[in-house]
Amino acid sequence: MSRRRCSPASAPPLEDEDLLQEILLRLPPQPSSLPRASAVCKRWRSILSDPQFVQRFRKHHGKPPLIGFFSQRYGVFCDFKPVLELPDRIHAHRFSMPKSRSSMEQWRFMGCRNGLAVLINECRREAVVWDPLSGRQHRVPFPPGLHDALTGSFCVWHASVLCADAEHGHVLGDCILVPFKLVLICNGYNQAFGSLYDSSSSSWGNIFSTAIANEIYARRGSILVGNVLCWFICGGDVLVFDIQMQSLGVIEKPADNHVTIDLFFQLLRTENSGLGLAVLSERIIQLWERKPNCDGVVGWVLL
Repeated sequence: MSRRRCSPASAPPLEDEDLLQEILLRLPPQPSSLPRASAVCKRWRSILSDPQFVQRFRKHHGKPPLIGFFSQRYGVFCDFKPVLELPDRIHAHRFSMPKSRSSMEQWRFMGCRNGLAVLINECRREAVVWDPLSGRQHRVPFPPGLHDALTGSFCVWHASVLCADAEHGHVLGDCILVPFKLVLICNGYNQAFGSLYDSSSSSWGNIFSTAIANEIYARRGSILVGNVLCWFICGGDVLVFDIQMQSLGVIEKPADNHVTIDLFFQLLRTENSGLGLAVLSERIIQLWERKPNCDGVVGWVLL
């Protein structure tokens, strides 16, 4: 006489809403995780589509995975290059740059930070802060005072953006909903001008200037070290804009460095969150860092 096996009773669904949210909160941070999980049932979809849950999910995982990067061509055109495999791969057309009104008005891509990109249009004297994930844009006219300061002068524009709340509750993808800061730099023949725009007040600050020995290297964007934005100046010096102190200045290159080829320099942020400089010298990479000496004077130190 054969015995019929009794199948175990199906486990009841999780009734505790808080417990279920804690489980879903630990899904992988890849782009496909939440959409695929939301297809399980209406209950999961309701939880996963809640903006408050999405914000908790982002905060729980911290820094999100790299989904791609922008590659600049000929100094103007910029293409998005995805790096993830399917099903997390984001197609390049999803991140097409804002369109110009005419072929004579090209947007120049300046860089990305905190999930935001910044572009400038020199013909229209305008910058646009762009959220590639949502497509939202915030257009900012150049500060009018710069027009007077640069009358009749040669100028190359540079810009950098950062989330104003990056250190306090910042969540990637929410920067358009919270204040951001935009720094605009104009590099003339022997002088650089800079100003800070704050979206919370929709206004530009004072215009600062400093003497420089050369122009900013156009092939490199800025790096952020603490509250200071840094640009590499051809020849080895560094242009610095202190966001907190509202000042513009120049850090001279290491006195013992005699390299003159700009491609052999690279600004970087060190493990100690300080300003570093990598220099290729005779097949050796020298690493320099800004450090205070025993008297408290900050200078370049060869590591």
